[in-house]
Amino acid sequence: MNKQDIASIRKELKVDNTMLQIKEVYSVYFKMDNQSEIFSEFNFFESFDSEKQELYIKNYKKLLTGTVDTKLFELNFAKALEENADENEENTQKILYRALQSSEREDFTAYCSEVIKKIGSSIKYDTDVVINFIRADYYKGAKNRSADANDNEDDIVSAFKFIMCSINKIEPPKKNLRFDYNEREFKASSSLDIIVNLNAPLDGFMFPCFNNEYSDVNKVMYYSSKSGIVNHEFIENVLNCDIPKSAKEEKEEFNVILKNVIGDKITTEVMHNIYEKLEEKLEDEDESELKVINKEDIKEILMENGIDNNERLELAIEEVTGNKNSDFKVQNIIPDMKTKSIKIDNESMSITLSPKDLKNIKQVRNSRGNKCLLIELTEDIVIDGFTIETEEEK
Repeated sequence: MNKQDIASIRKELKVDNTMLQIKEVYSVYFKMDNQSEIFSEFNFFESFDSEKQELYIKNYKKLLTGTVDTKLFELNFAKALEENADENEENTQKILYRALQSSEREDFTAYCSEVIKKIGSSIKYDTDVVINFIRADYYKGAKNRSADANDNEDDIVSAFKFIMCSINKIEPPKKNLRFDYNEREFKASSSLDIIVNLNAPLDGFMFPCFNNEYSDVNKVMYYSSKSGIVNHEFIENVLNCDIPKSAKEEKEEFNVILKNVIGDKITTEVMHNIYEKLEEKLEDEDESELKVINKEDIKEILMENGIDNNERLELAIEEVTGNKNSDFKVQNIIPDMKTKSIKIDNESMSITLSPKDLKNIKQVRNSRGNKCLLIELTEDIVIDGFTIETEEEK
């Protein structure tokens, strides 16, 4: 799923929306110390009052909030699981698919409980948790659908059924003074009134993924509560998926490969040209397609900059990634071209600039043998309201 797909579903998560309808909600209070379900509740979403509906909506919007490959990860189910799994244990992909297709309430809750058992046996959260499941229908409108179009069948091109799951921590009650409006008196709060923190899920996922107006049951969207850090036990043992690379890890690998081929030193012109070529990949016409580059793309970019070292490139990719045919997501390896995302610093100075401005700077040595940063300017520099005087080089 790309960011447009995620954003479109998140946007439609709201009360009384015909384009995205939450059907059922199954919530379980799970006690971590003895790994048991001490309470469960199944309801139809429309039976909740509006205030409770809003709380659930807010909870599930969190699972679709964040940057792809930083907080949101599209995961592949592990293909080798079928061969190595216990014969008495089904993989999570099958369980979720059957939960998605089930027509009986008892079947849906039973499949959800199988996932909950995996969570209890695999993850050791610091507190008890409440695990929420929803099953919903998402109706995807046509790409050229007008903003004022009515929500009728003519505008709908596909229907998408999905499940979302959020794991939420239980916060111990805090003793405080409250005012009872009914009895008109101040009272101490009850120690039995625990709080379910729906604002910050510990883990969560959406199944299946949605790509190019089709559902992909071979993938699941995982939500991490910590930026750039995933819960390995949850991904491997609960979802039965392969561990993904974060955007940061992928960028670090790409930079190491370039260093192995180019060396430790590079001109700002070459760096600018590489980023410019990568940006062109992002600006391809098909916005729904995930933009990736492979070994051949990297070769082409380097050769255009006078760097022809194909043998070294192939070896570097295999050494760094473990796979000589690895692909790289362009959005992960390129800096933000629209902001001052490049930082130049040393012990005496720090400057931030846009990647597009790299072509305007050079590191040079002056007539006295000192290293200088030469920046080509299009306008005068102003510091504290003063325009800096232009001096001729001596």
